[in-house]
Amino acid sequence: MSLISICQQVAGYIPVAIPAFIVNNPDETAMLLLACAQDEGDALARRPQGGWVNMIREFDFTTASVGPVNGVVTNNSPVVTGLSLSGTWDSGGNWDEGGTWDEGTSPLVANSWYVFGTGAQNNTIIKSIDSATQITLNQNIILSGAVTQTVQLTFGKSDYDLPADFERPIDNTFWDRSRFWAMRGPQSPQQWQLYKSSVIGRASIQRRYRFRRINNAMKFSIDPVPLDNGSALVFEYVSTGWCESQTGVVQNSWMNDNDVGVLDEYLMRLGIRWRMLRRLGMSYQEELNEYERQVDKAVAHDGAAAILNLTPSDSLTIIGPWNLPETNFGGVTGT
Repeated sequence: MSLISICQQVAGYIPVAIPAFIVNNPDETAMLLLACAQDEGDALARRPQGGWVNMIREFDFTTASVGPVNGVVTNNSPVVTGLSLSGTWDSGGNWDEGGTWDEGTSPLVANSWYVFGTGAQNNTIIKSIDSATQITLNQNIILSGAVTQTVQLTFGKSDYDLPADFERPIDNTFWDRSRFWAMRGPQSPQQWQLYKSSVIGRASIQRRYRFRRINNAMKFSIDPVPLDNGSALVFEYVSTGWCESQTGVVQNSWMNDNDVGVLDEYLMRLGIRWRMLRRLGMSYQEELNEYERQVDKAVAHDGAAAILNLTPSDSLTIIGPWNLPETNFGGVTGT
């Protein structure tokens, strides 16, 4: 059912004059129906703690790195010159590996990419991209030996954009598919600084993650910084999209009369109905009680129920005492 058909059914139940259209209709009844429909969508989307099944999405993305490439560095200077990357820079300080500028695929971005190599200190990032052959880092290069050297540098991306409709993550769905490993997290601020700032953080190869706000946007941050380009990562999340356009574009608000609900449209009708009655100053308690009962049933049935284990574990165990010998481990058993 579309927004217009849902609202027309609600109008016929109350009853009020049935509007011919809803969105951009100056009629007060149509505007009230639209407001109640928006409130109902926002409220219903938040009901299950784990999210409605219809609002759970999978996000697949890949790690990004560049290099190693040659660069000329000077001791106690943050400037790197003589770079020979096979791409081009735009005026915004971004780099495109393909040779032509494309904002959607350009990997190198100032204040986002980490730098590794001879002389680069821990947590060194690109502060600015000055030209096609020069960048400035956030920390000085520290060299031993010659004051100026040509070194090899590798750039890794730590912070990744989240989906546009990201609401919240689903726990225990974060995997590094290229290595068949679960990722560790989300890290607390204390854990994150422990691994980023102390010596023990350099010892791990299993990826850790944390959600952080960087440059006014939420990011998915990975540690250790990935230096393997193209490794497949995945996690699941609850979407903000509780409705969608006629062409399937996910939305979190009604935009047109032909928009359809991602959530149960019967619940939408019941929710809009009692909200309309309340706004019109009419009795709505019976309708509200019916709505709450139906929502509780829908939450209980959504996605079926898991089989409960009295001794649950959230880790994947492949090797254990059931498939390891008690003696001769790694040796050859004689005959």
